[in-house]
Amino acid sequence: MRKFISLLMVALFVFVLAACSNSASNNQETEKGTNELKVWVHVPEDEPEGANYDARAKEFEEQHEGVKVTVEHIVKTGEGSGYNDRINAAITTGELPDVVTLESVHTASYADSDILLPLNDYLDQSTIDSYLDTIISAGSVGDNLYALQSFDLSAPVFYNPNIFKAAGIEIPADENGNWTLDLAWSYEEFLENTRILKEHMGKEPVHMFPDNSGWQMYAHSPIIFANDGKLVGENGLDTDGFLNSKNTMEALRFMETLFREGIVSPTARENAFALGNAAISFEGPWMIDVFTKDYPDLNWSIMPYPYGKEGHNSAPHGSWYVAGTKNTKYPELTAELVAHLTNKESAKAMEEAAGLIPGHKELLDSSELYSTYPRKLMLDQLVNTEHLKPKSPIFPVLEDVLGDIVEGIALESGSLEDLVQDAIDKAEREATRYK
Repeated sequence: MRKFISLLMVALFVFVLAACSNSASNNQETEKGTNELKVWVHVPEDEPEGANYDARAKEFEEQHEGVKVTVEHIVKTGEGSGYNDRINAAITTGELPDVVTLESVHTASYADSDILLPLNDYLDQSTIDSYLDTIISAGSVGDNLYALQSFDLSAPVFYNPNIFKAAGIEIPADENGNWTLDLAWSYEEFLENTRILKEHMGKEPVHMFPDNSGWQMYAHSPIIFANDGKLVGENGLDTDGFLNSKNTMEALRFMETLFREGIVSPTARENAFALGNAAISFEGPWMIDVFTKDYPDLNWSIMPYPYGKEGHNSAPHGSWYVAGTKNTKYPELTAELVAHLTNKESAKAMEEAAGLIPGHKELLDSSELYSTYPRKLMLDQLVNTEHLKPKSPIFPVLEDVLGDIVEGIALESGSLEDLVQDAIDKAEREATRYK
């Protein structure tokens, strides 16, 4: 009996060793990609961006034997609610997937929460160098790269050439007849010409969205940056001395003048530009397809953003990026997946399907869509202007207080100085948590 027990114990020992060996082997294979990687995206699967993520994930599976990439589409609503709520809940419970999409402007706050994977620890430099500098900048915090995207956006300022000509406005043009970046109107020129447009039209000639939303930071903060203004200091926390600086206040005063003189309506006017009720409109680049398909008789073109101080031209850029999370068990594979979801094929697909600017340097020269005006102006804005949106752990608050200021200006709910001071007080309260 003792002999039998001894033999049994030896057998069990051998079995345990074999199991451990297999487990180690399986773990090693897992690192090479035999397990499931989960991806959360904010767009539905039937939209170009959502379909593109699905296609790239399928490719990744095919290139990595045994890998399963599951893409879950959690559609955002409004300012990202729904999707962002799911992300925040997962952060709290420690149940984040391997890969997420996030608004590029929120990279710093996510990085500050220590949930993002530093991609530069796992991707080679040649892969990183392929992307546009603006994408690398937007996806980086300090010395680390956390997020990437295969495309970028640069919101234009639309204008109606027919209304301009009828009002006697001379449209700036280079030798090829294009309104180029170096021919942008100054604040003063913008005011002078929009006053003429107002007199001609008998109504507000410029359309802007004055309500408090993330749109203010995306579309209207470049007006501030174009006067060499800033919202926050280099540490991403100090607003006093920056949000109320001379340059920033001059830019906000320019925006205030637009509302006070009836150049911009204090309330949003639906389809004002599309219906010919506005001669100039600050809208997103996605409106190009809308105008082309739904308003074929509308004569539209694109003009550069106005500037306050010469040499400080600015324009919107940024979109939702792709990032790995520290929750992943397989960081190297996850970083590789982020790069694949945002690779050159992804860039080509998104340019073809949605008209987005390719996010890889070598694709710019071959882009037919962005080689001619007016779209080329959007590319020039992206590559050749200042992009100073703050990288800050309190970015959501900065976004909110800028919206408060613009909405307050539009509704005349207080003096500009008081609105700015209230914004500083609100931002400083949040900043104390990080100091």
